[in-house]
Amino acid sequence: MTSADRTDDDRPEHAAAERTERVDADRHESAGHTDDTGLLSPGRAGSAAEAATGDAAFLRAMLDAEAALVHAQAAVGLAPEAAADAITAVAAAGRFDVRDVALRARSAGNPVTPLVADLTAAVDDEDTRAGRDADTAQYVHRGATSQDIVDTAMMLVAARTVPVILVDLDRTADALAALATTHRTTPAAGRTLTQHAAPTTFGLKAAGWLSSVRAARTRLAAVRLPAQLGGEAGTLAAFAPDDVAVDGAPGRTSTAASCEPVYDLTGPLDTTLDSPPEPLPDYPPATGPGPEGDFEPGLGVDPAPDEPIYDLPGAAPNHSAEAATESRGGSGAREADRGAPGPGTAAGTHTGAATGDGPETDTGVRLLAAYADRLRLAEPTLPWHTLRTPVADLGSALAFTVGALGKVAADVLVLSRTEIGEVAEARGGGPATPPHRRNPVRAALIAAAARQAPALASVLLGALVAEDERPAGPWHAEWQPLRELLRLTGGAARDAAELAHGLRVFPDRMRDNLALTHGVLAAERLATALTPAVGRARAKELLGAAERLATRAGIPLAQALTETDPAVAELIGEERMRALTDPAGYTGSAPALVDRALAEHDAEQPPADDAPQAPR
Repeated sequence: MTSADRTDDDRPEHAAAERTERVDADRHESAGHTDDTGLLSPGRAGSAAEAATGDAAFLRAMLDAEAALVHAQAAVGLAPEAAADAITAVAAAGRFDVRDVALRARSAGNPVTPLVADLTAAVDDEDTRAGRDADTAQYVHRGATSQDIVDTAMMLVAARTVPVILVDLDRTADALAALATTHRTTPAAGRTLTQHAAPTTFGLKAAGWLSSVRAARTRLAAVRLPAQLGGEAGTLAAFAPDDVAVDGAPGRTSTAASCEPVYDLTGPLDTTLDSPPEPLPDYPPATGPGPEGDFEPGLGVDPAPDEPIYDLPGAAPNHSAEAATESRGGSGAREADRGAPGPGTAAGTHTGAATGDGPETDTGVRLLAAYADRLRLAEPTLPWHTLRTPVADLGSALAFTVGALGKVAADVLVLSRTEIGEVAEARGGGPATPPHRRNPVRAALIAAAARQAPALASVLLGALVAEDERPAGPWHAEWQPLRELLRLTGGAARDAAELAHGLRVFPDRMRDNLALTHGVLAAERLATALTPAVGRARAKELLGAAERLATRAGIPLAQALTETDPAVAELIGEERMRALTDPAGYTGSAPALVDRALAEHDAEQPPADDAPQAPR
């Protein structure tokens, strides 16, 4: 075929165009099937943590951050309340196409840019539909940078996910405490380097699990989750009121020239206004203590002056001067992080504006306080665009938690082996599983999560090395690892609670396994009894020979010692020697150690009316 014989459809450029159209068509056809449904992640599939960390949840969190920003600006006189209410009404996640936002995010490298464009257009459309002349859209994302919104959304998602994890950790701990109590004196073989060692009790093993889970819970509950707001270079300069004029009803806003605050942010909010600002959309908390409860993430309403700012369960409320050492979003913050007089201060510092005023009168600092209050997140001392401690702390606590749960899983996997058979999961395998097998499925899923978590946390720790005032790359690298850590931890905590509550323990099998070594595990105890009579060196020599005979001939250690040296055996007596070589009687302080762990667990239990609750 010559070039003259070709039709338009045969030309190379048209063939290339057709291929492009087919690719686009395939992409469009598969667009509805690209959601990560957890097919390859059964550990977190269907969990409350998965629901709280999905793309829709992140979109919701970004919209909540945008709406809260306008409300905070209205609170310090930089925007009219009417604009904040109008933008909040439009900022509903269901109005926006998550997949479309994701595809368009490639142009700017983050999802905030296309989302802000869509939100702005939606606000304009709503103004037109409602016949409003106000240019409400000018207040969308005003002064913020994309990282402000993404970072804040990450903290919001974490704040809505961590309480669910804490509830499951508490369920796990309670079940482990019950196991430790029940099997406080149940003898079992201790194992070191895979071999039988001195006897222990199963209660002590369960108490060890309990101690690790409680330590993980404490660390996770103490992590501060701060809001992020700094503007382009972290100076809050875009929020300076010098050249901004705000129109609004008297008493609801202030002029830029006066810089007078709408509300006194160093004390209780003024609730005497005729038309107080409407809260952002509220969603109900989980309806049950476990992951099966309905959980729909959303932003809560503003707390009343006497209500505590949202803290993770286990942290004390911090709305008073007496609780100045506690910080919203977590416990354990320094007083300087919170500010002694009120939420708009930074105690002991001076970061005033050019006028020389202190931080409590600086518009940007007051805006930061109002923003954090609105979101119920901790108020940061500084914008943390390149100070990535909050993310690294959270990631480390999550990885620690998965590791603590992984220890439980590792032991259950060993003890569930057919040849050991000391424990079994309540449910194992499925319809196709042979009847002689109880597959430790929950433990396997927890162990899988524990092997992934350290690598994910290492990415977050690596992102601490962030250059300049805003980084290129380290910040972006955090998004997926942090979300996956939240999901893995949430799934592992759910599985651990189910595992611990349903774990079946077989004391008879433990005793049978103890007998496999014919009393050799108690040789140390017998040596202590022999030493006064024959001396330490002779006792060691006799017991070495007796252990070899017992192992080789498969006879009890007491009998082997009698055959090795009948005269020495007579010194001890047959009945006493049998007692000394019974491993069940050589568990030392194990029961007392169990009691110590249980006492610590009981001391950390909150009163019934202070039980952990998921945030509103």
